[in-house]
Parts: sequence; structure tokens; C-alpha cells
Amino acid sequence: MTSKDRVNAVFANKSYDRLPLWYGGAPETTTQICDYLKVSSEEEAMRTLGIDFVTLRPQYTGKPLRNGDTIWGIQRDGVHYGQALNHPLSHAEEIRDIENHTWPDENDWDVYITGEEQHLCRDYCVIGGMWSPFFHDVTELMGMEKCYIDMCFNPKLVEALIERVFLFYYNITERTFQANPGCVDLFFFGNDFGSQRGLLCSPEMWRRFFKPYLKQLVDLGHRYGAKTALHSCGDIHEIIPDLIDIGLDALNPIQVNADNMDPAVLKKEYGRDLVFWGAIDENIILSTGREQDVRRETRRMIDLLGADGRYIVAASHDYLLPEVPAANICAMYDEAKQYSKVL
Repeated sequence: MTSKDRVNAVFANKSYDRLPLWYGGAPETTTQICDYLKVSSEEEAMRTLGIDFVTLRPQYTGKPLRNGDTIWGIQRDGVHYGQALNHPLSHAEEIRDIENHTWPDENDWDVYITGEEQHLCRDYCVIGGMWSPFFHDVTELMGMEKCYIDMCFNPKLVEALIERVFLFYYNITERTFQANPGCVDLFFFGNDFGSQRGLLCSPEMWRRFFKPYLKQLVDLGHRYGAKTALHSCGDIHEIIPDLIDIGLDALNPIQVNADNMDPAVLKKEYGRDLVFWGAIDENIILSTGREQDVRRETRRMIDLLGADGRYIVAASHDYLLPEVPAANICAMYDEAKQYSKVL
């Protein structure tokens, strides 16, 4: 069974040989895994681990950015992705302030997947399209405090900014689908709507300002034959019914140590409507646990979330940092390959 077949079987609720495995990590983490496995390349490491996904996103080809800058004019600093140091639209009071802002050019992105790439990835589940973190970009362009205040007292301004940022990602992703017909199997996009204890805004505000745009992303993927998945850390239990309502196919990463994200409860309430993806605890088990702890937790999550076959094995964070021991990461995948195997 190819990786593509394996992932398709999970979404179609059909038989498979084992559950599919997904990996996401910092380059330093991947290097540590290569060293641990004694292999010379990322591709060889992923084959050894049994990873079933390949990510081929549009590539930025525009003017080189200064270190720490983003395409939105935001400067960042700190560990890995870091924090925003400035908010270019913190002064905005009227829609014309948004219209007059200097925006990135959609044409600075190469959306083509080469024939060689398509050939090499033909047996894998191909993830494509833009990551599309429009919620984060809007709050960083304005500053989160101002953004939330304006959602209450100047909603048209926030709506105009969301529309502008969202269309940037939407248009590039649609060009990706059009340029590479039938190549992208999974449109995986990310916006962290949750904190450790609840949503970052009220469910009512989320439904007004963000749900309609997520629905457009889901509809876009489906229109071109791709399954859709949302990455959102934190406690987002209040909006999971909304995600099902807009037709989302899979939810990642299932931050199990956040409030109200008990995987057993989520599976019982929503498992018939969503493929769960992740949930193997990165905060404690993978970061500080022993190998036997990792293997035990991997089996537990497979029993909880994968008993019906609608589960993608991965950590509870989509970007494993180098503080997570490579030995534990490899143990997770090794256990998953063996334990979820259909005999």
C-alpha cells in the first residue's frame, strides 16, 4: 500500500495496512533525527521513519527580505519564529489607511510543482497551498489589543484588513491548484485560535470575523479535489462543531494538555465527522519522557483516536523543536508503525 493510498483510506474510512504518519519539525530537529538514525539526508530519514506526507508549498521568489522581516513588513525576533517587534497598521483608523498600505505582491510566489517533484512524490500524500495564517497576520499588523478593540468598536476596519490578507493567501493557493491539476492531495492551513484555557476571542466574534474565511478555504480545497485540514493549537473545543459545519476534513494538532481537549471526549463527540491528527503529547511525554513512556502514550492515542481508522499519527505540536530528543521522536514513529499495523 502506498502512502497516498494509506492516507486516502483514512479519509474514506476504508481498510489500510497501518495508520499514516506525519512529521513536522524545525530544521535543527530534522538534523538531530538524521544523526540519530545515522542517515545522510532528510529524505532518507523520512523513509526510515515511515512518513507518508510530502509538503510542496508555493515558494517566495521576490526581493530578499532582511533578516527577521516578513512579507508584511513585520520585524520578528526571538527563538525560532519569535515575536513581532512592530505593528505596521497600529495607526489605522479608516479603511483608506489599509488601502494605502504597501502590500506584498502575489506574483512573488512560484506556484508550480515541477514534473520531477510530482514524479518523486507520486506515491505520497502531497500537502500543498499556502499556510494561510490570516488571523495571526491581522493581529500582528494591527497589534492584538487594537485588533480586538476594533472588532468591537470599528469592525468594518478589521473586516477590511482580514479581507485583504485573506485574499492574498486564497489567490496564491487557487493558482497553485490551477497550475498543478490533481497534484495536491491535502490543503493544510494554520491559524492558532486557542490559548491554553480557551479561545483567543469569544466564539461569537470568531464566527463573525473568521469562520466565513475558513469556509472559503475549505470550499477551495474541495473544489479542486483536495481534502482539507486546519492546524490550531490550544483549547478550541467551542468551535469544533463550527469546523464540522463548514466541511473541514481533519483537525491538527490536538493539544491534549490544554483545557477541554481530552482526546477521548473529542473522539466520542466528533470522531464520526473529523479525522484527528496529532495528539501525542509534545509538552511532557516527548520532551521529557523515557522511551517506554513515549511508546506507551503512542499506543494509548492509537487506541483512543485510531480504533476506527480515522487518525493520523503525529505529535501534539506541528513543529517539533530541537529540545525534543530525537530518540523519543523516532520511538513514537517506530511504535506507531508496529502497533497500528493490520495483521
